[in-house]
Amino acid sequence: MKISMIGTGYVGLVTGTLFADRGNKVVCVDKKINIINQLNSGKIHIYEPGLEKLVQKNVANNNLSFTTNLQEAVQQSDLVFLAVGTPSNEDGSFNLDYLLRAASDVGEAMRPSSKFKVVVCKSTVPQGTSQPIIDIINKATHNPQLEWAYVSNPETLAEGTAISNFSKPDRIIIGTGADKVSDHAFELICELYHPFNIKSDRIMRGSPADAELAKLFSNTALAARIALINEFARISDLTPNADMDIIRRMICEDVRIGYNFMFPSPGYGGSCFPKDVQGVVAQAKIAGYIPLMMSQIHPSNEAHKNYIGERVAKLLQTKHPKIGVWGLTFKPNTDDMRDAASIPILTRLINSGAEVFVYDPQDHKAREIFGDRINYTADKYAAIDGADALILLTEWKEFDAPDFNQLKRKMRGSTLFDLRNRWLPAAANRQGFNYYGIGRSYPLK
Repeated sequence: MKISMIGTGYVGLVTGTLFADRGNKVVCVDKKINIINQLNSGKIHIYEPGLEKLVQKNVANNNLSFTTNLQEAVQQSDLVFLAVGTPSNEDGSFNLDYLLRAASDVGEAMRPSSKFKVVVCKSTVPQGTSQPIIDIINKATHNPQLEWAYVSNPETLAEGTAISNFSKPDRIIIGTGADKVSDHAFELICELYHPFNIKSDRIMRGSPADAELAKLFSNTALAARIALINEFARISDLTPNADMDIIRRMICEDVRIGYNFMFPSPGYGGSCFPKDVQGVVAQAKIAGYIPLMMSQIHPSNEAHKNYIGERVAKLLQTKHPKIGVWGLTFKPNTDDMRDAASIPILTRLINSGAEVFVYDPQDHKAREIFGDRINYTADKYAAIDGADALILLTEWKEFDAPDFNQLKRKMRGSTLFDLRNRWLPAAANRQGFNYYGIGRSYPLK
């Protein structure tokens, strides 16, 4: 099939590349000429394991290309995907300006077309967005004879594992109308996803509203699990002889609960959970309903980040400490710093006089945020040279098995803050360290 992808951000680039890799002809559109030139040369502007090689492969075999010419791309396509950003406004609501502008541009580009087209919304949107997009496109086309259909197809990718998520999806959510034109669009979408749907049928069809809310429900539920276990970790911090890691294993063996997204942390971040949780609540309030529990998920998460920063500062009890930090990004296998827990935690420490040395395998976006307020090192052990304490902030695999003997030789102090509960407290403390996790009754002497 011939596909145009409007937007070359995380969702658009991954989706377009994987469709191209299955033999479709995909052209990705972006207004930024520097990004387009970079992509056409086979270099990508985001970090996702394995993605750059796939881009290079499919650019070389002419299945994937990049352009600033939206009109030409749309006119030559069977399916047009909207994959532009929907960031948060200051009040937490979704900012749909970029998406609605893109919809209008697509409508204008479709105006002279005589061939049936499907417009697919891949962007994450608040409930009830489908009709405004349809109205805008209809108005922009000025062509009542043009036959086209709208489909909601929310992305279900996780940064760091996006290629496997897309290639082996646990579900493919499709939202369409119930008329004959929508049935034809659904058939085309099923054909497009067939290579990813051969082993078992993962396609789930509902209305566009069903698809929008399913996406928001999913991210809200996962964010709620993170907020919940972090609140229990704080209760565990206040309870003598309690270890949240033991408690976690005890409760997660309950088949009704399970292990996914049930791990103490400095708090969730990234582009999805903060935006989606706040956005669905804001849209519900506009409709006249205040969802009480959901309204507290994000405030709880942000309060937890502040709690972690205050707890680290309090336990250090050292004026102007030198602190080594492992990891800055909001999660491993990404360069994404949006709403990363490292930002408020390290800002709190820097403002209290700490000297911070950091190592992260993908620190280039962090440098844009922190500038020269922190010191960047080329490897993890350089970051702890002469340090009073080490903080593990992001659970990159290379941090899972630290050489405690080398830490002991290089560090001036003996305090370890394991903010992902990845290490064995007893192993650290046998080497003379004071280990602190999240919700764990340590250090043990």
